[in-house]
Amino acid sequence: KYIDSLSFLLATEFTEKDAAGWKNYLTVLRNRKSRFAMLAKDQGFDVVKKMKTWPLIRKGKFKGGFWFEERGKRLYFMGDLARRTIGYSKQGVYVGLEGAFDSLLRGKDGQRMEQRMPGNTWRPMQAGNLKDPVNGYDIVTTLDVNLQDVAQNALQRVLAANEADHGCAVVMEVKTGAIKAMANLKRNENGEYVEVMNYAVDEFEEPGSTFKLVSTMALLEDGYAKPTDSVDVKGGEVKMYGETMKDATKPNKRILTLQESFEKSSNVGISKLVLKHYAKQPEKFVNHALRLGLNFKPEFDVRTPNNPLIKTKKSKNWYNTTLPWMSIGYETKISPLQMLMLYNAVANNGKMMRPFMVSEIKHEGKSIRKISPEVLNEKICSDKTLAALKSMMEGVVDHGTATNLKNDNYLVAGKTGTAKIAKGRSYEEGSYKASFAGYFPASNPQYSIIVVINEPKKGAIYGALVAGPVFKDIADKIYSSSLKIQPVAGKTGDPQIPEILKGNIAKTRQVLNALNISSALDSGKQSEWVSGSKKGYAVLLKLTVNKQGTLPDFKGMGLRDAILWLEKNKIVASSEGFGRIVSQSIPAGTAISAVTQVHLILQPF
Repeated sequence: KYIDSLSFLLATEFTEKDAAGWKNYLTVLRNRKSRFAMLAKDQGFDVVKKMKTWPLIRKGKFKGGFWFEERGKRLYFMGDLARRTIGYSKQGVYVGLEGAFDSLLRGKDGQRMEQRMPGNTWRPMQAGNLKDPVNGYDIVTTLDVNLQDVAQNALQRVLAANEADHGCAVVMEVKTGAIKAMANLKRNENGEYVEVMNYAVDEFEEPGSTFKLVSTMALLEDGYAKPTDSVDVKGGEVKMYGETMKDATKPNKRILTLQESFEKSSNVGISKLVLKHYAKQPEKFVNHALRLGLNFKPEFDVRTPNNPLIKTKKSKNWYNTTLPWMSIGYETKISPLQMLMLYNAVANNGKMMRPFMVSEIKHEGKSIRKISPEVLNEKICSDKTLAALKSMMEGVVDHGTATNLKNDNYLVAGKTGTAKIAKGRSYEEGSYKASFAGYFPASNPQYSIIVVINEPKKGAIYGALVAGPVFKDIADKIYSSSLKIQPVAGKTGDPQIPEILKGNIAKTRQVLNALNISSALDSGKQSEWVSGSKKGYAVLLKLTVNKQGTLPDFKGMGLRDAILWLEKNKIVASSEGFGRIVSQSIPAGTAISAVTQVHLILQPF
């Protein structure tokens, strides 16, 4: 008696048949004495809820005869965002966070005894073994869905534009080591980019020039070189043990300093300095990489079966060429996550943090455990070395290989990398890996980012041109949406008068005039140096007098003006830090004739 109304409702929900078609379908099966009829598959809960109000069905499965079979299906509520990072666990395969935390997330099955009744139906029995199921735990990640979206889209756009094979981008919070975004994409046979592997964690390969941070750190820390020390790069090509070492681009001069070699990414400059000081003691150089933990895979929430490689003198495949080529990022295997940890440590004033992606474990809404940031290495090198490395990485963006990342809003510090990719025992011509690792704002680092693009095929191969745009897109998004890293805006109506460094009077007035800021000069003896202070809507310039033939007081001055004065008087200058000068190694008033070198300490404004 319900077949007409039921067929009508089935036709409204499942339109492949009309009401007459559904009635005929059910009637034919009934006449054949079929035990069951499949009506529909893969329906959502909303459809099931609606159907349970229909005639006959609302009588329940025993009286009405309708059964709904529930099947679990994995849903990704962020779509493809971080799909591989979130992961899965099925059929003994453990991937991503779900794979790593499977034992917590899974819960425990329950158990009960049931009795079979007439009609092959079952009913639970109160007696016998009864064990309630236990819900699994929940994990809370550090991922920021907005940054993940930006990172994944920026990576996909650059990969497609360069027709690259695959790539990854990772964003880390400097102070804590929390991962805010992790994107991994590979080109499939249809030319689409999808997540098939977590390259940031799993891919241990030769990093290329981003490893020069380790080499430069070793030279500085062991006292073998200063940023101002020179090296003859001989046109960017030299022979080393019968093999040719080349720079990616020919340097514009023959003699480079260590700082210039780093900023311009000179393979010859870095490798020659390393070979000069470590050729007879290569283990001392290797120990720097070992102390940084580059020979161990990170203790990270997402598992990896792969391992890094740092060769030692005892390695079977250690050759004469290993040391110079290792110094520029070859003959090693390091993951992008490992390299990011190192650059993040420099940004964090030498403190290396354990990267983590799970911040809390909950059970049925209650917090069970909160994961705190963990320090792996309190100090990777001295403050003096750190200051020099930071200055060099800022120089890479300001006037080195990554000037395309320079902008007017915030300072970026980092290092480009371009490496040939090994295919078996040789390097395939035209197959490159482009990367950029760095942090921002350089004046007060908040986030570090690494981007690695493998096998770009559209002409550009260098880290700044291929990986740099991804870094910039992510950094711009973070900067524009995060008030905590933007400078505090002045109150409405307040005059916007800048801080004035001690410096050359003509240059100072030139800048003030260009900014339409009034300036007044107080009375005093004639001098080419002035210091400035705010006075209402104008700047009061005060002449600074220095006794003839003596060293001036450089405190409050910018580095460029101080070096100009020192070099003019044939005195060697060295520095550490950035900002304005706060101290000098030789006191003001010392006779110039007794001074050969002055070391200057700078701090941010």
